Amino acid sequence: VAAVFSSLLGIGRMSRDMEITALRSSGVSVKRVLTPILAGAALVSLANFFFNDRIVPWSNQQIKIIKSELMRASLRPIIRPNVFFKGTEGRHFYVKAVDPRNGVMTDIFILDQTRPGGLPQVITAREGRWVSVPNAGIWVLKDGAVHKYMDEGFVEHEIRFKTLQIQFKMENPFLGGDLDPAEMNANQLNGKVADLKKAGADTHQLEVALHTKYSVPLATFAAALISAPLGMIFSRLGPYIGVALSVILVFLYYTAMQTFQAMGQAGFLHPVLAAWLQNIIFGIVGFFLLTRVDKR
Repeated sequence: VAAVFSSLLGIGRMSRDMEITALRSSGVSVKRVLTPILAGAALVSLANFFFNDRIVPWSNQQIKIIKSELMRASLRPIIRPNVFFKGTEGRHFYVKAVDPRNGVMTDIFILDQTRPGGLPQVITAREGRWVSVPNAGIWVLKDGAVHKYMDEGFVEHEIRFKTLQIQFKMENPFLGGDLDPAEMNANQLNGKVADLKKAGADTHQLEVALHTKYSVPLATFAAALISAPLGMIFSRLGPYIGVALSVILVFLYYTAMQTFQAMGQAGFLHPVLAAWLQNIIFGIVGFFLLTRVDKR
């Protein structure tokens, strides 16, 4: 947004004050006039990438930690229902629903892969609670069963229970399990995508998020590339045309970005195109306008 406004208003003002005309009369090409703007936009894009890849994920993680501490203090943890979350030591958990008033969970499913050389055992329970203890946590489960399997995949035996307490060395599951894409840098997200691909899982959404981490910072450069020549073309229409064009360009960019990302997440577009297409379109249009202005 800042790149669009600054490029349009700055170049528009220079054009109205005949500064661009004076420079061109001295033999300075339009491309050379716009080089400082594009170079500055490129530097801002690099800074944006560093900020989004290093500072933003760390900040989001800190927010998550603070929320976790508040939930522990209130003893009323909040989780999203119907979400698998991963614990430590090869365990995965699923809770169908949770009562935010008392923390009682219903329809609990635990996949325990800690048995060396054997198939996972499955623990199910009608309801349960999570109790935090130092460096660990206890699942207090009620009305459930432990299913153990033979190597052939058949049920070896089933043990039913009224109450079962299981202590796990893991963080509070109400943190939401694995990190969200917004809480990971590009390397972490790339590793997660690779792991999920090996497992045969759908990775469209994560791949779009991964490539978006690279494409969004470069929006500054794409915006400057299209805004600067537009500022020259429409400068004679008055000072407010720059503001109007800025609003239109920002609206078009964000609409295109959201549309392409949605198509990519749904599998209608390749993740790379879904993340980069708006930059490609703006870049092509900007290069065309720059060439046209340079020939005037």
